[in-house]
Amino acid sequence: MTKKKKNLFQMDLIKNKYHIFNPENAKKKGYYPRELLQMIEELPNFEKEFNIEVGEIYTVRAFFAISKPINNEVGYQSGFLDVKLIMNESENFIGEVITELPPMFVLKKGSKIKLKKRDLLYKPNYK
Repeated sequence: MTKKKKNLFQMDLIKNKYHIFNPENAKKKGYYPRELLQMIEELPNFEKEFNIEVGEIYTVRAFFAISKPINNEVGYQSGFLDVKLIMNESENFIGEVITELPPMFVLKKGSKIKLKKRDLLYKPNYK
């Protein structure tokens, strides 16, 4: 019997109860489930260049654990999450969640999360 390779995406969901999509990890074979990669390929404005400024709103793709772990895997839901950048240090940012989320998700409107430049998928054009 072979030992199953650890799924880093699932480990992050189990540990943090959420995961922010990282385009760099999408290039690593086996990091994200195959069916998830098919959906990710269709993301609008994927890898589009834009200026990043503190105080502005950007969109990330978030995944939320919705079940308890079974065999080191959890069920999850995902969607776009808008964050307002409130702090920047080089390529690292702190963003405040401005999207209203269902009560069972670990992040709430007003939650602060750490982000990297690569996590910011696009800048929405609404105010």
